Amino acid sequence: MSDEKSRPACPFALTGSYVPPRFQQGPMTTALNLGPLASLAGSWRGTGFNAIWRPDNPESDPIKNPPDQTKRFLELNLTNDSFDFHIIPGVVPNRGLNPQTDLSLYGLHYLQRVSDADAPPFPTAGQALHIEPGLFMNVPASVVPKHEATIVRMASIPHGVTVMMAGDRPSSTPVAGPPKIPAMFPLPEFPKFTPGIPPDPAPPLPTVVAPKATDGNGIQPVEIPSQIPPVEHLVPEVTLPNDTAGSQSNGPYPPTIPQGYVDNPNVLLTNAIAHQNILGHITIPLDSKAVDHEIANIPFLGNLDNAFKTPFAANAFVESARATFWIEWVGIPNYPLLKADPGPALKELEPFWPQGSYLQLQYSQVVILVFNKVRWPHVTVGTLTLSAG
Repeated sequence: MSDEKSRPACPFALTGSYVPPRFQQGPMTTALNLGPLASLAGSWRGTGFNAIWRPDNPESDPIKNPPDQTKRFLELNLTNDSFDFHIIPGVVPNRGLNPQTDLSLYGLHYLQRVSDADAPPFPTAGQALHIEPGLFMNVPASVVPKHEATIVRMASIPHGVTVMMAGDRPSSTPVAGPPKIPAMFPLPEFPKFTPGIPPDPAPPLPTVVAPKATDGNGIQPVEIPSQIPPVEHLVPEVTLPNDTAGSQSNGPYPPTIPQGYVDNPNVLLTNAIAHQNILGHITIPLDSKAVDHEIANIPFLGNLDNAFKTPFAANAFVESARATFWIEWVGIPNYPLLKADPGPALKELEPFWPQGSYLQLQYSQVVILVFNKVRWPHVTVGTLTLSAG
């Protein structure tokens, strides 16, 4: 470290010893090292859907609200959705100790904002619903401990939760054609239970034949199992015609929120791409279980351990989260061919050159909240395009 005499000329006064800057690579090198995340950079705008069974805490009424009854509320919102991704310039070094060499991470920081897109007199029209700062990182394979290359998402939510999700790093080369977006429910690893919500991991559960699917059965809250199969909170609001004034929901719902959105929220995604010419896509799967359910809740929210030790938990906390992001190249009919050849080294960044296309981002997410020994699913889906602003 140099002394004061070796400090370069500077228009403002500095105190202390001079610390040289860290010199970084150029933007193209950084983009190539981002791998499948390179195409996320920029501002994305679009629409989506939010569905949640959430706890409801009306004033105590021994007749209308018996004290031993779980109070629940169905909230459905059409949404305006946005992601702003900014590239972290250059490498993020992570030091290793022999036999593990230093690892070089590359990533983006982002801000997601979601607001209600329903029109008045819908009660929550225009309200802010969600804000989330976070990071997406391209993490290389490691030797000690041994891990394959992954994509990691670190999300912070102002309610007091930080969630870590990870998934296998996909190829930077898009898969030809549109993505095959599955139905949201039941969640694939728990097909035997009607709602598809993860059961308590212990004790081992015997095979159970799933009851016949009913309207909206995927998003209903489920008791943490004290019996098999788990008790499902069957309530009339899950069938939308029952959502009349005074029901435990933010209905009645306009025709713009049909029953099909509740039965399978991913239908909004498949409908959005049904008539598009998608040249190719990259799928990024993320799950908190891939990092041992690394979720931090601020103290008053609690955690799964004390959910079983106390008869009542005052606030909901996040138990698990999973999401899938699809980056899509949508072909533009009669669009002039791109003339500037990026060259073989940068074809990874323009995989469908010279055909004209625009970028689209879709995602599907399920977060499981635990409140008063009940699992409450929170579903969000969205379709966004890369915007100029």
